[in-house]
Amino acid sequence: MLAVQYGRLIKEERVRKGLKQEELAARAQVSRAVLSRLEQGKPKAVQSDTIDRLLDALGVKPRVQEASAGDPRKLARLEQEHRLEQQRVRHLRLAVDLAQDGQAASALVARARKRVALWRANKSCSPYYIERWSSLLALPPRRIAREMSSLGEWENALFQNSPWSWAWS
Repeated sequence: MLAVQYGRLIKEERVRKGLKQEELAARAQVSRAVLSRLEQGKPKAVQSDTIDRLLDALGVKPRVQEASAGDPRKLARLEQEHRLEQQRVRHLRLAVDLAQDGQAASALVARARKRVALWRANKSCSPYYIERWSSLLALPPRRIAREMSSLGEWENALFQNSPWSWAWS
């Protein structure tokens, strides 16, 4: 939903400034196809840095349109999507760290395993999350990184119940 709003904002600003899609895409160093899908409200997975580069190339600061006073559910959904996107970005950055530095990655994984063990001991998290994270954390760090960047349907749920939260607090 945020990508659709940003797409609308990007198109409005691009048209207002008299730029063609090709010009803006070149300035932001993104493909015209990605820009076109974003502007049409049909974005596939769009990285936040892509949106940032487009907004920067247009010289605008991001803004989310507020839902009308009669639609608090829409605003709540937007806020939840924003939180999920932040979690996704944090986990993707962590995945990069895990893939790059083997020694540091081992320490990070050990600490995450302790967190999952604590969940298990205190029964403070769903057994499904405990088992899923336990199986992921049993993998070598580079494989964990690969899995974290492609979790599919589990992604949002796992990132909300993450043993890595200490890494960015």
